[in-house]
Amino acid sequence: MTTDGNALIRVDGLYKYFGSNKVLRGISAEIDKGEVVVVIGPSGSGKSTFLRCLNLLEEPTYGEVWLENRLVTPVDPYLHPEVIEKSKTFGKMLPSFGKEHPSLGEEELKAALIAEIKSKDLLNEKHEGKACKALMKQIYKENSININLARQKIGMVFQQFNLFANLTILDNITIAPMKLLGMGKKEARERAVDLLGRVGLPDKADSYPSQLSGGQKQRVAIVRALAMNPDVMLFDEPTSALDPEMVGEVLDVMKELAKQGMTMVVVTHEMGFAREVGSRVMFIDEGVIMEENTPDKFFSEPENPRLRDFLSKVL
Repeated sequence: MTTDGNALIRVDGLYKYFGSNKVLRGISAEIDKGEVVVVIGPSGSGKSTFLRCLNLLEEPTYGEVWLENRLVTPVDPYLHPEVIEKSKTFGKMLPSFGKEHPSLGEEELKAALIAEIKSKDLLNEKHEGKACKALMKQIYKENSININLARQKIGMVFQQFNLFANLTILDNITIAPMKLLGMGKKEARERAVDLLGRVGLPDKADSYPSQLSGGQKQRVAIVRALAMNPDVMLFDEPTSALDPEMVGEVLDVMKELAKQGMTMVVVTHEMGFAREVGSRVMFIDEGVIMEENTPDKFFSEPENPRLRDFLSKVL
């Protein structure tokens, strides 16, 4: 129930179902401090859902996410997969559930049943054994981290910029550090101005989002995430909404962050960025990691037939 202490983020057996749509089907991965992990794959493969599960913008149906050796998932400790699997409810339902779903393998069957119990809130604490309750308390008292604290440590940049239209750029950047970190106004403003200078926008502090280009808005979105002093940055296709001429200015900021040692997980279609900046490239399709490797081997010696087919179409 603890990590080996080396990974900044660890994901164990991550599943995410939207009704009958199984978007993620058992992803496990580790991201070390200072790594730039680039995630690629076809549309609808589960890339963005994987990213959003890392900070619980999407709550996993099954599985665990760890941040700095602290357990982030799930939100409700009584719905932890390991707790459910040890419950009397799970044991009673498993035989009949298996007969209803004969095509599922053992792990998929367990995941599906856990998802069923969670979605229908079938666990009754009064009827569960002491061992089950003790496990729940042990896991969360010793290992959990408050989700709001976790999100402060995980910055995220989206496809759309999500800036507050009625606030100046400076206010967009300073509002979260002041409200969530308790940072003083002067300190927050000084840090915001410094960060704007680092992304080439020192003269935009008093502008409004409507006065900026798409590339400038995305650079501000990156600064807004950096203002929270995160340990890791998640990028969900940060250039997909930009005109081609604006893509480079955003990628340049991300490259500079990588040089400075920022841990990053980047979902993107920019293969050049993956080759140049990634320390590892991960190919996700149909909700599973089909292949991952260093950029050199990933692009020059792909082993998975699905990856070879994908690269032949995008390179």
